[in-house]
Amino acid sequence: MNIYILARRFSIITLFAAIFAITFTAVVVHNGGGGAQSHFGASYTCLERNGTFCAPTVR
Repeated sequence: MNIYILARRFSIITLFAAIFAITFTAVVVHNGGGGAQSHFGASYTCLERNGTFCAPTVR
């Protein structure tokens, strides 16, 4: 009987972890994905110091 209780608790914890992961992913995608400088692996150079736009450098 103890195995069933542990399995039920593990299932509940896993369900809450999955719900948290899905909502956290939705928040990050909604709020954080739009800046040109947020792309990984690319090198960006700001040509204008006062502007908000940065162009990628060509290699």
